[in-house]
Amino acid sequence: MSPVSLSKANMLARRRRWLVGVGAVAAASVVAWLGLTLAPAPAPAPLPSPNGYDDLLKAGAAASPNVSDYGFMSNAALRQLVSTNAEALRLLRVGLGRKCAVPPATLTNSGAMLTELAGMKRLAQLLVAEAQVHTADNQPAAAADSALDSMRLGNQISRGGPLIHHLVGIACEAIGRGSLLKVLPELTPAESRRVLSALQEIDRTRVSFEEVARNERAYFYRELRNYPNPILWVRALWNFGASRQLALEKHKRIVAFNRLLATELALRCYCAERSSGPPPRLEDLVPEYLAAVPEDPFSGRPLIYRPNRTKWLLYSVGPDGVDNGGRPGRYASSRPGDIVYNQP
Repeated sequence: MSPVSLSKANMLARRRRWLVGVGAVAAASVVAWLGLTLAPAPAPAPLPSPNGYDDLLKAGAAASPNVSDYGFMSNAALRQLVSTNAEALRLLRVGLGRKCAVPPATLTNSGAMLTELAGMKRLAQLLVAEAQVHTADNQPAAAADSALDSMRLGNQISRGGPLIHHLVGIACEAIGRGSLLKVLPELTPAESRRVLSALQEIDRTRVSFEEVARNERAYFYRELRNYPNPILWVRALWNFGASRQLALEKHKRIVAFNRLLATELALRCYCAERSSGPPPRLEDLVPEYLAAVPEDPFSGRPLIYRPNRTKWLLYSVGPDGVDNGGRPGRYASSRPGDIVYNQP
């Protein structure tokens, strides 16, 4: 066969492969479109009554718009901010004391939903501002309670909601955890025990990622019904899968940070109450300090713990799943490394 004929044959073969690929994509899109348009929408789960999420929405709407400036405020300005937002804080804690679930009706208007979630984040920032006021008043236990409420808020936001709610919830929990870390060294052993119990309860009642993924799929499919072009669905489905993987990693990170924090606090309580060095194994903390040895969400095995006479190294293997000897990795980076709790 001549070079010209061979080139034409290769070109035709590539064109056939391209046409076959386009045909497969189109067929998959049509099948998905038919499945979504013909299949009945799943019935939403019944909402709790009263629903604490309604109180959280009211609290977010009542919070001052300048709450996000708390990090730059003087003590006097922080006190004024907390005082001005007393009603928002009251409603927030009413909501935290009730069962919560995101109402499906709040998911039908994307603009309103984003406004509501921005209000939720302001509540987390308001709680940290309150914690800073308590710290200035030499009340570390009260500051810890405010920080814990921010972490609880993050968990409650996720209940019944899609990925966007869970991601905002993770941000709120991270805000609270950062505030809690600052006051831990000031807590008495008894206060540390109470915070430890609260951290384990947050972990025990955490919304699972499987539940969040189910909510996201239901929300995603409802949204797709509004778009009649099935060809565009393939791209949407691809983006859905990619965003789900990124959210899963963030979920595992917040779980790992929470368990590292609880385990660190349990180790401090063990040493303070026994006037001794750290235990040789994490199993020695069970059941007096921990209900069980915390599992690393990235490996499915216990968190890595390496004690010496007076200190210890405690870490998760992180997203790469590899034990890097406690060398911290960079957040939002593909470089290898562990998630490490560094002792202050």
